[in-house]
Amino acid sequence: MERKILIIDDEENLSQFLEEILSELNEEDKDEYTIKRASNGSEGINTALDFKPGLVLLDIKLPDRSGIEVLSELKQQDPDMQIIMMTGYASYETAISSIRKEAYDYIEKPLPSSNQLKSIVKNALERRELISDKKALVIELSEANDALEEANRLLTDEKKLVDQRLEKRIQDLSRLNQFAQELLKQNDLAKLIEEIPSKTVSATESDGAILILKGTKEKEYVVHSIAGDVSVSPGNLIKENEEPFGLVDNKGPWKIDDYICCPLSFRKEILGVLVIRKSESEFQSDFIETLSANISISLHNAMLFDSLKASYLEAILSLIMVEETADPDTREHSKQVSILSVKIADKLGISQGDKRDIQYAALLHDLGKISKEKVDSTAVATKIISPFKFLKKSRAILEHLYENFDGSGEPDHLSGKDIPVGSRIIRVAHRSLELRSENKKTDEIISDIETNTKTLYDPEIVEVARKLL
Repeated sequence: MERKILIIDDEENLSQFLEEILSELNEEDKDEYTIKRASNGSEGINTALDFKPGLVLLDIKLPDRSGIEVLSELKQQDPDMQIIMMTGYASYETAISSIRKEAYDYIEKPLPSSNQLKSIVKNALERRELISDKKALVIELSEANDALEEANRLLTDEKKLVDQRLEKRIQDLSRLNQFAQELLKQNDLAKLIEEIPSKTVSATESDGAILILKGTKEKEYVVHSIAGDVSVSPGNLIKENEEPFGLVDNKGPWKIDDYICCPLSFRKEILGVLVIRKSESEFQSDFIETLSANISISLHNAMLFDSLKASYLEAILSLIMVEETADPDTREHSKQVSILSVKIADKLGISQGDKRDIQYAALLHDLGKISKEKVDSTAVATKIISPFKFLKKSRAILEHLYENFDGSGEPDHLSGKDIPVGSRIIRVAHRSLELRSENKKTDEIISDIETNTKTLYDPEIVEVARKLL
């Protein structure tokens, strides 16, 4: 595969040096790397039009225009183009501008070691290829579903002329089409995993379903979610080649007792097993395989989307590590607040998706501290993450973080259960760990929080925090 790289930098020696380092990838990697250079912004934009690079190394200060402006024009040419900004004059403002313009990374001169640079470049190109693969998959699925819908319409017109078995087949195809459409709409990995068994039961009119996915250990699988009457529970471990559910090397569906199982795989990579329980009906092998294929593609797409979200989140979190940050312990504090907040949410029985939004908000609640100015840290954090759609619910949590339970807080004077539960949880977790960092004893921390119960804090959350502490 040919991988194209464009270097835009007015420093001739540095530009040539970068080309020499990246040319070494042709000897180290099976892919072919083609590299071109441009000495200013206009030349770089024109070169990119014909060259169509997957990755651009872009100097933020160019003789004819700013690197941020060039970044914006390159993204208009190709939104999936990966761009790494380079500068010898790093600042908070340029980092924020680069991220908002969707730069992949931001590195300072002098540049990292040749090995580090090559690793960053390869990761950026792999991300570009993953995005392209996902778009191709979505197009293929859309075309397949359009064809399936057309087939269903034709079959429906002839429904009265066919026998009972064919009519049952039409119903199966209709359910399968609806099943595929619903899966395609869900990009949230946690919600998708939670919904697959119940949607499978509905699509197959079965007694139960189990979603088993590959675990962290080799040859080990984990039950992630279930629906209906089945013999396992979420969290149960399944060993590879262990009957009845662990026969993942099987090339197609297999049936044991009341269960029919089918491997879930994407491009020959085993993702897990779909298990369906139905005792009084025959299963058509091609129907189950098509069902499993749709699940596999949806899981892969959601995993890809999840990894992209993680990349965006890490880019935001990296701002906390800026050298000029007012508090060098901010990142560790944010991490601990996140852990405690998730534990409280878990005890309150909050859903997996909502727990993740709370986790993100807790991780980012002190992001605004990268500013040395005396400003509202939460407001700054909310502003920074505003471009990211998947953080919309987390942003709402941050906006109301300092509402008081009695209605005396800011900004909207919300009270009681009108305050988002994530805001109420993080408020208690933050204060608890803030006191812990001041070397307060556990009983002192609990006393401080309980003193402000019903004024600042939710009594129910305080009680859960007290037990955890």
